[in-house]
Amino acid sequence: MHIILGGTFDPVHFGHLRMTQEMLNRFPRAKVSLMPAAYPPHRPEPGASAQQRIEMLELVLGKYPQLTIDSRELNRTEPSYSVVTLREIRQELKDAGKADTCLVFLMGTDAFAKLNQWYQWQELINLTNILVVGRPSSELPREGEVADFYQKHALNSLEQLPHYSHGRVGFCQMPQLDISSTYIREQINQGFSPRFLLPDGILDYMNQYGLYGLNRKN
Repeated sequence: MHIILGGTFDPVHFGHLRMTQEMLNRFPRAKVSLMPAAYPPHRPEPGASAQQRIEMLELVLGKYPQLTIDSRELNRTEPSYSVVTLREIRQELKDAGKADTCLVFLMGTDAFAKLNQWYQWQELINLTNILVVGRPSSELPREGEVADFYQKHALNSLEQLPHYSHGRVGFCQMPQLDISSTYIREQINQGFSPRFLLPDGILDYMNQYGLYGLNRKN
């Protein structure tokens, strides 16, 4: 089972890291890949460079062999379309004789509600399973084409997920830390410390390189 958590990780924080642990709690044999996006089509350009975001991820993931970094999207010069990435991964699995691997793409309810705005969004289900994770500030769509998409592909129970290589949409509500990279950057912009929202090693790195306008006083 291969679980993918995408995002800008600008910076990585405890919300991201807790999400990976929640996945491993449910699926202990899974591999979880954190996949930083280079040029997200639906978000502003990241404040940290690609290399800096990779280095911050390496600071916190090095001790956990089930957590890996997939940097393929950082090697592109075009926008990071998820469908393109998932086609690549599915082909790699096929070439390795692992075509039946359960591939899972994680999404928050807020992102899932806007799935129909993604490039070739209906193709995603032919490449991966989608696991929608409840977020405190949003809920599953109740009407419209994304709601219909969910109903068509929904799992009856999350325990069934490892049995499918692709084609299903699951939902799980889990305890979450209501933290976002945007909130962290806003705190810094207002002159407040982001301490305890992210690992100390990441805060030290941000201070060292003056990321997001941070200085050593924070």
